[in-house]
Amino acid sequence: MFNLRVAVIPRVLVQAKTPQAVRESIAWAKRHAVPLCGHSGGHSYEGFSSVAGLVIDVGDMNGISVDTTKQTVTLGAGCRLGNVAERLFRDGLALPAGTCAPVGIAGLALGGGHGVSSRKFGLTTDNLLSVRLVDASAAELRANSTENTDLFWALQGGGGGNFGVATEFVFRIHPVGRVIVFRIRWPAAKAAVALAKWQNLVPAAADELGCIFAIEAGPNGIAGVRCGGQFLPKNAGEIPEEAQLLNLLRPLTSIGAPTVTTKSLSFIEAVRYFAGDGDKTRVYFKAKSDYAVEPLTGQGIAALLAALNRSAAPVTAIFEAYGGAINRIPASATSFPHRGTTQYCLQYFAQWTSNARSALTVKAIRELYASMRPYFPGFSYVNYTDLDLPNWAEAYYKENLAQLSRVKEKYDPENIFRFAQSIPPPNPRPQG
Repeated sequence: MFNLRVAVIPRVLVQAKTPQAVRESIAWAKRHAVPLCGHSGGHSYEGFSSVAGLVIDVGDMNGISVDTTKQTVTLGAGCRLGNVAERLFRDGLALPAGTCAPVGIAGLALGGGHGVSSRKFGLTTDNLLSVRLVDASAAELRANSTENTDLFWALQGGGGGNFGVATEFVFRIHPVGRVIVFRIRWPAAKAAVALAKWQNLVPAAADELGCIFAIEAGPNGIAGVRCGGQFLPKNAGEIPEEAQLLNLLRPLTSIGAPTVTTKSLSFIEAVRYFAGDGDKTRVYFKAKSDYAVEPLTGQGIAALLAALNRSAAPVTAIFEAYGGAINRIPASATSFPHRGTTQYCLQYFAQWTSNARSALTVKAIRELYASMRPYFPGFSYVNYTDLDLPNWAEAYYKENLAQLSRVKEKYDPENIFRFAQSIPPPNPRPQG
């Protein structure tokens, strides 16, 4: 597990290289009443991809097969985002995904998957065409728009680990070429006005603009205010125009005298730019999240900044813009419900390197989140799992929860794939 805060040591680890190995592992676990789970990239925020039982690691199932004619890619469930992006760009193609290169495709796609290309191309799960999965009976199934359609719906945003162990995905992919990446930095004194203008500008901006706003803080108050993202061309093969981007960003760049940088890059260079050095070193971290369905009021912004200024540990508030292609899909069309009027996902995030700082930092994140309860409706992103949430199922799935529970009962009637926040069946059976 990447997160040292929630590391769980399995009793048995199977490094599955084939779907048959997955089938045999599930059958063995059922026979011996051993808890089990699948494991792809190991980036579950609360450690749900490990268990003190049998862990089925699909990391070796990492094949990538590109069909340039159909513009689809078939991925083994163990593929990592960085490797996928590099391979696809050799053919001038891309899959919208997150920015962290070592993250596994399975968990990302099954929970949604947003990134700086999502306003243009949709979430990762919106581009999902088919899934191969081994279910609770150790049978291999295919789920898509014509086969096991209820399961396919549930796999498009219902979160990883709920219905079986995925072994293969097919995605729609998109032609890409040049992009412009940008970064804007303001002094701490401009945090309130910059956030107010960002949240009124970006969620309704052109689809081609992908953007993240972040405020960093710590024991000495707010330390940094920044906005970064990328600008894609309207049509594949075109070159994005810097003048057009700067015109879009003018409401932000006109605030005070910010530092503004832009770079024209190939799409894969932009992927590397946002990934940075990646997360090669395991760390401790804790995150919580909110979804905004309307802009924060001035009072809400003031409350956020006050909470950041009094934080006893380094924390970051990260605003990830929605809108565009994400919001045009009806909330019931997939199991991912945060559509329509959703403005952005706000992630409260902290990471640290010594367990001695765990209690202080987790307390700081919890206090920051608590301070914002009057200003958000209480919805959360399932890929930012949070064991603190009292009503987590409603927070993750909203109105789609009931249907997800019915799918759970159909494909996992014995609740074999269960963990602290697995989708509950409508009529849970007592567990021995």
